[in-house]
Amino acid sequence: MTFSTFPPAMPPPACSHGAGERPEPAAAPVMEQLRSCAQRLPAAAGNVLLLGELGRQLNDCYIELDSALLSGVMDMRAAHTGLLALLTLLERRDEPLLFSSEEALALLEPIQQRLQRGLEHVNGVL
Repeated sequence: MTFSTFPPAMPPPACSHGAGERPEPAAAPVMEQLRSCAQRLPAAAGNVLLLGELGRQLNDCYIELDSALLSGVMDMRAAHTGLLALLTLLERRDEPLLFSSEEALALLEPIQQRLQRGLEHVNGVL
């Protein structure tokens, strides 16, 4: 039994950073940054400069939040697709399974990595 019929792994979503670069981790999770901006908002009333700065910070937080959630969902969806492909293979087999546990592990490893990466993106928001 060969596994050449499996589609190649979906590439990770593109990001605004250079190829291969990882975004710098934020000083605090995005949700904490948003909460901090929201708490400072009433004190900035009437101060156009401070309101502008808070607006920029809020915009940056929302961009980071959107990017992290999108990346996380895409990774988890790719893992889900991989699991469905593997389950389909196992359900529709016409012959006994002829692969070792090491080969099964090799099939599951990329799926586990995508799930882990997706969860890291989502957990990084919190």
